[in-house]
This record gives sequence, structure tokens and C-alpha cells, in this order.
Amino acid sequence: MKKLRDRSEVYISILLGIFFAMLGIFILFNTGNIRGDASGMEESSIDTIFDLINAFFLEVTNVLGMMIGPFPIIAGILIILAGVGMFKVAATVKRTTKYDTELSFLFTGLSFFLFMITTVLMHQVYGWWALTYMAAFIVHMLYNIFKEYLDPRHRKEQYMVILFFYGIAYFLTQNAVYSNIESTITPTDVLSIDMFFAIMWILSLCALGVGVFLSKSKNLLKKPKRDENGEMIRQSKRNRLHPDEYLGFSKQLYDFRNGVLERTKAFLEIELPRWLRPGYIELLLGTLMLIFILIEFNNRHGVFTEGYFRLSQMNYIYEWVNLFLALVLAVLYLFTTFFNLTQNKFYHRQMIIIAALWLKVSVSLYITLFKEVELSLFILPFNVLLVLISTPLVLISIFKEFNGEAEK
Repeated sequence: MKKLRDRSEVYISILLGIFFAMLGIFILFNTGNIRGDASGMEESSIDTIFDLINAFFLEVTNVLGMMIGPFPIIAGILIILAGVGMFKVAATVKRTTKYDTELSFLFTGLSFFLFMITTVLMHQVYGWWALTYMAAFIVHMLYNIFKEYLDPRHRKEQYMVILFFYGIAYFLTQNAVYSNIESTITPTDVLSIDMFFAIMWILSLCALGVGVFLSKSKNLLKKPKRDENGEMIRQSKRNRLHPDEYLGFSKQLYDFRNGVLERTKAFLEIELPRWLRPGYIELLLGTLMLIFILIEFNNRHGVFTEGYFRLSQMNYIYEWVNLFLALVLAVLYLFTTFFNLTQNKFYHRQMIIIAALWLKVSVSLYITLFKEVELSLFILPFNVLLVLISTPLVLISIFKEFNGEAEK
């Protein structure tokens, strides 16, 4: 792992090269589909796992066709050349640091370009609401670029701002997609585009990480030293505004928390036992949440193993994939909670995971109650219970102070 971290910029360059090369080859082998010469696959004709994979690829080619149009061969060749170029960049990064400045701009620009392309592709499923993901990614991108300038004591608040933008984007896009699902788009469309979007998003963040790393290696983003004893002139007074002035709101959150706790103890005339720690409540509620998700996942998984469904019933696959993601998040939450309790670390990761899981189950409940669709992540009683369990966990993460080791 240490070797992987030390040469991450090389491996990410190679990964980007492989992605571009495979995407270019895929386009060349599917020129007919991209031009629109081939008809799409009906879900009723999906009988084998190979038909299912082919259906996913057909949806990707349909979306790519919107951008590439009548020139798939030229686009495929150019994308393959871009992949070859990334292999060359990987060799350059490995061999010398001479071009780190130029390559830092290349990777940062590539990151934004990839996500811009992803947003255009997502428009096919989410409509104009896809722009909300672009806004969230820009916030995330600016944070990574200017992280050096931000006060590390406010990391929690910085992550909360990023999560807020991603949360708004997720809610609005899910609301849009469930308004059109089974009418203008199908579960196959959503699964295919979401998988492609996830890959592009990860690659965009990887490219951004390399760009920021190379910039720091050349001190392009190095935080300037502040002269605390320098003369305060009118120009410096006008330039005193800084993002950190708006990112210290945790103090207000902690003051509010302390006030509520004191009023509650006074009203009930009790004193909380000293052994009671927030981590114990998190472990208890997190375990209950995992149990409910496991029960629901087991019920849906039984549909597969007992042969009660056909591959053409894409709604079952859509629900299974989403339940599996919820299950992974629940396991990761318990993992980070355990280490947060025992070793006082992983707090920020814990907060991000529970926020993502709460958002998933809450949006699922909203869709079940207010959208007339047959797709549902959980049966209604379980969905309500999961929202009731995960909401206190999110609030604990928001109001809990973290005094452990510094997290990046």
C-alpha cells in the first residue's frame, strides 16, 4: 500500500490511459449502435446474463451517440490516442519531475473536462437537474485545489458543505428520474448511466488528486505565510475576507447542543451517566440498522436464488443493486464507528458514510410516499424504521466533537 501511495500519480495515469483506450475500442466496435443504425434491446428479450450485459452497453452507446453523432470512428481513434497519451504521461511522471507544473494543469483540466462530459451524459436521464451534480463537483474541486488555504481545524465544516451540495443534487436528480421512470426511461437506462457516471466521477477525482499533488510538489498551491505583526493598512483590511470566517459554525452547533442537553437534564431532573458515550449509541443503532437492511436484502436476494424472477424484470435488479449499496454503507458505518470509539479516528469518514446512507433511505421513503412507481428500496415499515434510526446517527455526527488524529 505504501508503494501504491508513493506512486499513485503514475498508476492513476495508467488507469486513465486504460480507460480511454478501452472506451475508444468500444466505440469502434459499436459504430452502428452509436449512429443509431441498430435498434435497442427490449427488456422482454433479456434471457441470459450476456443479454443483460449487452443491454447495459447498448444504453451506454445510445448516450454516447448523443455526443459523438455521425463520427464514431473519428471519435474512437481520438480517444484511443488520448489513452496512448496518458501512457506517455505516466512514463514522464515516473521518470522526471521537470514537467510537473505543466502536467498539474493538464490533470486538473482533464478532471473538469471528464466531469463536464459526465454531466452532459447524465442529462439523458436526469434532465437539467444534472447540472446540480456539476455544481457539487465544482465545490468539491475547489475544495481540493484550495485545501491548503483552509484551516484544518474546520475540516468537519468543509466536508459538511460538500455533502450538502451532493445531497441536494442527489435528491433533485432522484426526484426527476422517478418522475420519468417507466414512462420515458427504464431501470436499465438508470443503472447503465449511473454505473458509467460513477466510473467517470471516480476517474475525475483521481485526475484532480494528481493535479493537486503535482501542484503542491512545485509549491504552486502553497499557502503564503501571514505576517501577524505586519502593519494593518487599508488594502489589507479590504482583503481580510476569507472562507474560514464562514466555516467555523461548529461552535454554534456545539453551543446549541450543550444548551439542549442542559435544558433536557433540568426538565427530566436526571444526570447522564459518565460511562454513556455517543459511540455506544452509534454502535447500537448502527447494528439495528444493519440488521434491518440485511433482512430486506435477504428477501430480495431470495428472489434471485429461488428462481422467482427473469432477467427481463429489471426492477428487481435495480432494487437489488441499490440494496447492496445500502448494505455496504451500513457495514462501513459500523467499521468506522468501531475505530472511532476504540482508536479515536475515522470520524470524518464516519460522518460521510452515515450522511450518504441517511440520504439514500430518506429519499427512498420520499419516493415510496410521493411517487407512483413500483420500484422501492425497502418495504414501507422497514423504510420508516431506517429513517428513524439513521436520523439520530446523522445528528450525533453533526453535533459530536472530534479530538482525535488529524484526517485528510
